[in-house]
Amino acid sequence: MNENMSREQYLESVRSQVAQTAQAMLADETSYILGARKLDSLRHEISGMDRAPDFMVFVAIVSETDGLPVDAMRENWDGLALDKLQSEIDAAEAWAKSHAEFVCAKLLTRFS
Repeated sequence: MNENMSREQYLESVRSQVAQTAQAMLADETSYILGARKLDSLRHEISGMDRAPDFMVFVAIVSETDGLPVDAMRENWDGLALDKLQSEIDAAEAWAKSHAEFVCAKLLTRFS
């Protein structure tokens, strides 16, 4: 939390980040794996959300995909290794989307 922000301003900022992340996922502007990782970290910032059922979907996605290199993580991987994993990453992304799309819509409504 920024020292110049009140607690309420900080919580509003977190709520906005939740909505923006959900919107980006629904618009295919960010991957569902990356979005799940962000939402999983944000859930700890809002009182009562750390165990909320909607957020548990993202916990599961993170748990199932934590070893997969996505986004900036890819820069540290060998190209051949990435090529071998790409079909697994694509399948995990499709799986994550199928489980999270509806929840993202709910979060967008709730936190917008």
